[in-house]
Amino acid sequence: MSSENNQWDLADQELNLWMTGDKNEINFSFTDILKSTYLSFRQKHIERFSIFCQQAFEYHQEQERRGAQIRYSLEDTPMFRKIDLSKSEQKARTFKENQEIINGILSGDQQVFNDLYEDEFPKAVRFIIQNSGRADMAKDVFQDALVIFIEKVYTKKLDLTCSVSTYLYSICRFLWMDQLRQNKREMPLSDNYSYLKDDITVVGFDDATPDIYENVNSAIEKLGDSCKQLLESYYYKSLSWDEIASSLGYASAASARNQKYKCLERIRSMVNVEVE
Repeated sequence: MSSENNQWDLADQELNLWMTGDKNEINFSFTDILKSTYLSFRQKHIERFSIFCQQAFEYHQEQERRGAQIRYSLEDTPMFRKIDLSKSEQKARTFKENQEIINGILSGDQQVFNDLYEDEFPKAVRFIIQNSGRADMAKDVFQDALVIFIEKVYTKKLDLTCSVSTYLYSICRFLWMDQLRQNKREMPLSDNYSYLKDDITVVGFDDATPDIYENVNSAIEKLGDSCKQLLESYYYKSLSWDEIASSLGYASAASARNQKYKCLERIRSMVNVEVE
């Protein structure tokens, strides 16, 4: 294996530490390229979610103007409705619904995203309005919550013991509590769900975006679609090499991995980072 490939492998190891919030004193330029690559794809997804959230916000306002009845509480969701099912049947149904949503996210099913906004966004609006916030604040909180949820799906760090609906509400609740704390406005929350988990963990990053982020982002934009899809699949969606080879049409996992090195080398040459 070439020295460049060895350095990219070392950079991958350091990136994994950074992703879990572990501090590493090594200032390795290849790792900065990978950090910037991850953040570039992350930002594109956040911009995409932002559009969905704005549309949901406008839809919510229009529904209110029309006096429509909007689903606001967790009791409106299947998990909390009083239906004649045993615990095992309810658990099986929740698991099935969760998997449908997760599979839809992984496959990029637009309707799944639309349904999440339509079904879950109003609950965040009501909760935040009831707790010293405004509807426009709920829009930002819900978008952040959805990003956290989707990244946990991508990185396979999601261990659901409840419905997706309840989990998203938990994240919104946690984020709003944290925002109130930062603004020194801690107060008892006005809802009946204090039992929901308030220890939601987010993907950890160290303090600063790498100095070369803008250059790396520009370099990625100049890559062909095949490189973009490969890098996004590996660094943002955390797919395995077998999954990448299958979905993107590579002959083997090794072939896909070798192509990753070539794509990264193209970025490195464009941002003028020398091999150490």
